[in-house]
Amino acid sequence: MSAMRPLVGALILLFGLAPVAGATRGAVQRQVHEYGGFVRYVPEADPHEIVVLVHGTIRKDESALAVAETFVKRWVPVAERRRLVLLAPAFDQENFGGHAGPGGGYRGLFGREVGADVFVNALVDATRAAFPTVSAKIRLYGHSAGGQFVSRYLVMHPERVASAVIGSAGTFAFPDPDVRWTNGMKPLRRRMRWRDTDPWKQIAIEPAPDGWLKAAQIPVTVVVGERDDSKTKAIPGNPGRTHVERGRAWVRAMQALARRHGKRPRVRFVAVKNVGHNSKALTPASQRALFAQVGG
Repeated sequence: MSAMRPLVGALILLFGLAPVAGATRGAVQRQVHEYGGFVRYVPEADPHEIVVLVHGTIRKDESALAVAETFVKRWVPVAERRRLVLLAPAFDQENFGGHAGPGGGYRGLFGREVGADVFVNALVDATRAAFPTVSAKIRLYGHSAGGQFVSRYLVMHPERVASAVIGSAGTFAFPDPDVRWTNGMKPLRRRMRWRDTDPWKQIAIEPAPDGWLKAAQIPVTVVVGERDDSKTKAIPGNPGRTHVERGRAWVRAMQALARRHGKRPRVRFVAVKNVGHNSKALTPASQRALFAQVGG
């Protein structure tokens, strides 16, 4: 499947990544990429894998870089134990719609200049080039709006993912050919501009249906707090009105898709007791789930 590029002609072939090869080991570092800011952690020992951490919605008074750094710090002990490079893109409002953006901003893989997934792929590819000991496939975790990103990245780039955790997502890309992207498989064609002063761009996104089938065979866990039961607005193609209901519905739909094609699904749902919509409280369960052997 070709990489998704929501903004036509926006992919820049040459990119500059702050010197990953000379990264300070054992330090949480804020960095600047040509596409945007990100936070990185490289373990003391030679790394084995890359974990991409995707933050949730940023408040209007928050810095996306600061929120990304918070997510990385929670994972440092795991990174040292498992020898992981941590990468957390900072999906700011200006370039990626951190709290609101056309098409849902980074939640739907959109971006003002490049798609949010293009940004992630650039970071990952540069890191792999700098550290040849890391696995070819990434592990991917996102919470809330970041979980929405993960659900869509999975089906657009299943070949890049070893395992994933979708935390407390409010919407998903369902395996429904009658529902338009970003909530289903149906192609999206529309005009879009990031700001009122930006020029209009023609968007044409045609997801490949086999991306959903491939994703259903990857170890994926939807992790939601059992108290995350506030009613949300109805979303076309997304059954359920709470994060718990919607997460369960997506897991059932993906499992059913795999079985219809004679495949064994590796997608599961985990509800964490006595927790609501809280990324910090859900982090331990999410860390365990990311490295669990799911199905298969």
